[in-house]
Amino acid sequence: HSHVLAATIPNCISYDPTFAYEVVTIVREGMRRMYEVQEDVYYYITLMNENYQHPALADAGKGAEEGILKGLYRLKDGGETAKKGLRVQLVGSGTILREVIAAADLLKADFGVTADVWSATSFNELRRDGMAAERWNLLHPTEPRRKSWVESQLENHPGPVVASTDYMRNYPDQIREYVHAAGRRYVALGTDGFGRSDYRVKLRKFFEVDRHYVAVAALKALADDGAIKPAIVADAIAKYQIDAGRAAPW
Repeated sequence: HSHVLAATIPNCISYDPTFAYEVVTIVREGMRRMYEVQEDVYYYITLMNENYQHPALADAGKGAEEGILKGLYRLKDGGETAKKGLRVQLVGSGTILREVIAAADLLKADFGVTADVWSATSFNELRRDGMAAERWNLLHPTEPRRKSWVESQLENHPGPVVASTDYMRNYPDQIREYVHAAGRRYVALGTDGFGRSDYRVKLRKFFEVDRHYVAVAALKALADDGAIKPAIVADAIAKYQIDAGRAAPW
């Protein structure tokens, strides 16, 4: 819940990055703002001591640096949609982004669903950007409407949006209204409750934020949109051996 608490401090700029180039981009901007410009802000950045391969900034595509600082950028284009309407937008934060990337592969291989993958480096910054857009629109009713960063990024990418993080689900839930403004259904997954485990893979399964739950959540969102039959969601639950009768983690 630390990022939820960070959101309550106005001059705390918080990020939950996944890759090294994201960290470098954030720290460099923090140095500029705190030391060069002398802004009265400080940074809170969460990192994980988990081993995995880090891509280069060049692999993230054009405009990635701006998106990293804003809080959201598209990491991976899923390519051409195999079947009409079967496309989703998967959002991940921190190390759970790697589960989201894996979920995109599962959806493609097992169900023919195309997924674009987004890295959300800061839901808190996205929320503040959205509030700023709302406030400007409120106080300038005769001017052209301003869009939040979330809305402007998602509006041309079809399909429901599923976000998964290592934090309580009200952390990613902060951007729900801006996702809705882009005309998208939104599903937020998070680690609400108490959980302890010997392995991270088991802990992520317990909290229902791993690749299998992300895939099922994406399929359920497609079913709610009428793009697939609910029976396909049930097939996925059985395929991934998810116990639908167990107690909720919270």
